[in-house]
Amino acid sequence: MDASLLTLLGLGPDEDAVYRLLVDRPDSEPAAFAGPLSDHAVASALDALVERGPASADRPDVDGPFRYRAASPVLALGPLLEARRSALHRVESLVGDLSERHRSAQAHASGAPVEVLSGPAAIRRRLLTMQRQARSEVCTLVPARHAPAVLTFADNHEEADSD
Repeated sequence: MDASLLTLLGLGPDEDAVYRLLVDRPDSEPAAFAGPLSDHAVASALDALVERGPASADRPDVDGPFRYRAASPVLALGPLLEARRSALHRVESLVGDLSERHRSAQAHASGAPVEVLSGPAAIRRRLLTMQRQARSEVCTLVPARHAPAVLTFADNHEEADSD
C-alpha cells in the first residue's frame, strides 16, 4: 500500500501515517505510536487530525491521557476526496479549453486547421501521445516518397503494450 496516498487528499505525511495507525488501533494514546515518528510529530499530527475531523479525542479519566480514535474513512476522507475530484474536473475542463485555444491559434498561425509538427522528434512524441490516448487504434498516412523512420517498432512501447 502506498504510504503517501492520503497526502493527495491534503493530509501531511505525518498525519497520513498516524491516521493509518489510528484506523488499526482505536482508542490509542499517543505513546502507542512510538516508532519512526517523534513524540512531537505524533502530537502535531493527532492535533491536526482532530481539528480537521479524521480523528477524535476524549479523556475517559479526568487526570488520564487523551485517547484517540479514527473517524470512519468514508465520512472523514470522503469529502476531501470529493473536493479533489471536483478540482480535477475543473482542471480537466481548463485543459480542454486550453487545447481548443491552442488548436485555434495554431490554425490561424499556419493557415490550416491542422496541427503542424516539425521534425521526427515532434512527430514521434505526438504519435506516442495519440497511442496512449487512443481507445482502439491510431492510423497514420506516410507519403510513398518518405521512409517511415519516425518511430521504429522497437521504440513503440505503446503498440507492444496493447497486444
